[in-house]
Amino acid sequence: MGKNIYKFIFYLLFFTSFESKGPIPMAQSGNVVFNEIMADPTPVVKLPNAEYLELKNTTNFPMNLKNWILEVNGKKKILPAKTVEPGSYLILAGTGSSSIFGSYGACLEVLGFSLANDGVNLKLFSATAELIDSFNYKPTMHREGLSGGGHSLERIDPMRNCGADSNWETSKSANGGTPGIANSVFRNNMDSVFPTISSVVVANHGLLEVFVSEMPDRKSIAGNLFSYLPSLPAPDSILFDRKSLKYSIYFPKGAISNGVIYDLIINGLTDECGNKLPVEHREFWYYLPTAGDILINEVLFNPFPGGVDFVEVYNHSGKKIKLDEVYLSSRDNAQKIKSIYPLSSKSEIMFDGQYAAFTSDSTALLKNYYSACPSCIFEMVKFPAYNLDDGWVVLLNKQMEVIDEFHYLESMHHPMITDVKGISLERNSFAKSSGDLLNWHSASATVGFATPGYQNSTFEIVSKTSEIVTFEPKIFSPNDDGINDRFLIKLAPGESGLIVNIRIYNESGLEIRRLANNLLIGDQDVIEWDGTTENHRKATLGIYIVQVELFGLQSGKKQFKSACVLTDRLE
Repeated sequence: MGKNIYKFIFYLLFFTSFESKGPIPMAQSGNVVFNEIMADPTPVVKLPNAEYLELKNTTNFPMNLKNWILEVNGKKKILPAKTVEPGSYLILAGTGSSSIFGSYGACLEVLGFSLANDGVNLKLFSATAELIDSFNYKPTMHREGLSGGGHSLERIDPMRNCGADSNWETSKSANGGTPGIANSVFRNNMDSVFPTISSVVVANHGLLEVFVSEMPDRKSIAGNLFSYLPSLPAPDSILFDRKSLKYSIYFPKGAISNGVIYDLIINGLTDECGNKLPVEHREFWYYLPTAGDILINEVLFNPFPGGVDFVEVYNHSGKKIKLDEVYLSSRDNAQKIKSIYPLSSKSEIMFDGQYAAFTSDSTALLKNYYSACPSCIFEMVKFPAYNLDDGWVVLLNKQMEVIDEFHYLESMHHPMITDVKGISLERNSFAKSSGDLLNWHSASATVGFATPGYQNSTFEIVSKTSEIVTFEPKIFSPNDDGINDRFLIKLAPGESGLIVNIRIYNESGLEIRRLANNLLIGDQDVIEWDGTTENHRKATLGIYIVQVELFGLQSGKKQFKSACVLTDRLE
């Protein structure tokens, strides 16, 4: 009986404030919270040039801070007796601050008070060492352009004690902050959004990195969330980095096999507010491309005035390849590799059989050339400088091993081209070496002298027909009704670098239109006649003769003729 009486007296004294008239419950987590921080008051907006913290009492009863502990970046300060009334605010600042902030509200001077501009780790403990609140301030939490000082960071919802990164915002007050009064950003901000997986990165054969969108709860930080298909050995360790929000999963060296696609299963990821991510699957793999996996397919090294160079590659590996793990470079006069730059600064994927063109300015490139796949054109942060007449294009993997290289020469262009400016060199065949000079040809004029991001105009295709030139339809009516509106001349010479001349004659044998005059074409091309004359007037209805002349350095000269009928009225 006596022990119970002493215990009652102890709790009565312990829970009774020296400045209050009645018993006060023991302080619990969230009863008093950090509500605002001004770590860098300069340049001053309208508030005093002084650092401050603001506390808010979230309860319905007064809280006495006597012997509470304020911890700032590991340094502890014992607070004197000071009562914070229910729902009210208290400004914490340095010695002499009462005269500075007294007009703004209740203020408590803290000896040696100092807040670092580049980051502050704050903790508030009760007199019984119970953690009441904590906050890790980072300047990057400010709105863009306002992290340089003069504005406070305010808590949005003081009743929310989880997910701090999305519960603080730069003050919207014209004064730069709201010490002693309700925050300018105050609103209900309870978190009901579950965390997400930002990215999964295979750093090497034994390290998998998983980035998440927000701080996980303590149980999730332990890392017992992950499983793998095909199965992998148990990790040696799983570490979580709070700054980058990253799990680092360390497997035995070489555990992640080259070229194998794994399924990462995430089950149980929960944020600090208790929101749980549904079971999620993420694909990951490690693949180190080797010689021949990625082929240099097209190079523009002498662009039009105001234009830009580009290098196009083709994924010939049968695998998915990460562009940030492949590098574009060149060689100097001593044949040493130089100017090594990643194809991408982001985790972008190049799929098997995909073409991709790389340049310093995609907008400038697309002004000069059509692309069947604009999304296949990638702008590099840094792009190697290539000589106008003679140079090397080199592809490297992340171990700096050569995947493919091409030694280009201006003389590789078609000999009948007098000005090669703005004309790319295209690869003819994937089966032939990049070093084979006969495997490269000038891009066809019919495609605009370059094909960035899609199949080359000189690409080697085995034709299913032996016809070099076909004409269709025999009768056409260019009245735009969608039926046989154009006369098509289909060219399939079976070799690159041919020159074509096409002339249209009327029944009297007079030339009325020259469709092509020494035009450079690819392995397969189509040229249309719209039924107009040389001056683009409508031709009269009747029979016309089409003459095609092909000239190749290897095949010599070939001629083809066909008749066609222009019918119906032209509208």
